[in-house]
Amino acid sequence: MKICVIVPIISRELIKEEEISKRVENYVGPDTKVDFVFLDYGPASIESRYDEAFAAPFIVKKAEWAEKNGYDAIVISCMMDPAVRAVKEAVDIPVVGAGEAARQIAPLLGDKVAVIYPRGITVLELRSDPEKTYQELLKNAKKALEDGAQVLILGCTGLTGMAKRLQKEVNVPVLEGEGLALALAELFSRVGLTQSRLAYRKPPRKKRVLPGFAETE
Repeated sequence: MKICVIVPIISRELIKEEEISKRVENYVGPDTKVDFVFLDYGPASIESRYDEAFAAPFIVKKAEWAEKNGYDAIVISCMMDPAVRAVKEAVDIPVVGAGEAARQIAPLLGDKVAVIYPRGITVLELRSDPEKTYQELLKNAKKALEDGAQVLILGCTGLTGMAKRLQKEVNVPVLEGEGLALALAELFSRVGLTQSRLAYRKPPRKKRVLPGFAETE
């Protein structure tokens, strides 16, 4: 099985090739191949609806490329789920967004869920000082627990890899959306499930022109 993880930004340096196997090993089986692909055009990071809109058409095109190149499922690695619904309309293979995966699974583990993120640190700064990022994340986690949270969701896929350490420290479930999306994508493909065409209808055929891409009908 092959799963394509679309990282919907142009900042390839945020995920190093040598980190990928460790990033996915707890979420997919050993016979599943996972490839990470970035956008050729779009924003450096997604932190606003403006960024999301800027990335959306290129996410859809990358998803169409993945389906044509034999991938069995697609994961969109961003907690804002940019273009996820559009991609589900565009392709026939299973599509799972990181945000929707975490949001759907979290209530199975506890009644009160909180999304946490290290305050004062931008997405592009998350990896510049990982320990500082973690300590700020820990502060946010403790505050969420004081307010009654029972399950925590990491608010950005740029925080992937920090859940296990944080979970040990705060002793409640800590969810990483990207990994959970991978697990669901693998499951859906393995058991033959994909998005319903009653919910996600195929776009009608018409002329569409996007700079940098061939005209479609």
